[in-house]
Amino acid sequence: MMDFQRLNEAVTPYPELESPSFLQGMLIGLLCVDSDIQESVWIRRILEEAQVKSVKESFLIALHEMFLETNKGLNGSGFELALCLPDDGDSLVMRAAMLGQLCEGLIYGVGLGGGLNEMEKTLNESVRELINDLSEIARIDVSALGELEKEADVEQIEQDLMELSEFVKVGILTLNEELNPVDAAPIMSVPDSEYQLH
Repeated sequence: MMDFQRLNEAVTPYPELESPSFLQGMLIGLLCVDSDIQESVWIRRILEEAQVKSVKESFLIALHEMFLETNKGLNGSGFELALCLPDDGDSLVMRAAMLGQLCEGLIYGVGLGGGLNEMEKTLNESVRELINDLSEIARIDVSALGELEKEADVEQIEQDLMELSEFVKVGILTLNEELNPVDAAPIMSVPDSEYQLH
């Protein structure tokens, strides 16, 4: 389980870095494009993009843990992928905003890794749609959600947000499988000779 609160405390001194959710999204995007990317490359990218000159050790430790957790979750069976999002005790607006930032970071990371240009040429329609869906979630309007929370059935909004989070998680795993077909571990392994993948 990823500790959002602790990671957020490590990232807060660097407002240029948006949020831990954005950083994990960026990492996931880079890993989807290149599953062998080194932790140091990711951290350098973060610091260069945000033009951060010096960081605390606690920040680097937090990023190190995020890298290990995310890499393991993405390249395992997929079920252990933990997204860096606030827990259920946080406000709906905060949770929705961070889900949006995670998706924003993901699209950004895929773009940074040079994946979007390749995708346009090679990926099937369903994956392109998935990228579009994630881009839409990245633009989630939390101000409207704040108003809605006052008037509407909060339980229904909670349910919708939970389903959206699940959709994002499955979307990430699908994207990783499409872009790294060899590296993503199959859920069930079958002998190559019996089945042909299309």
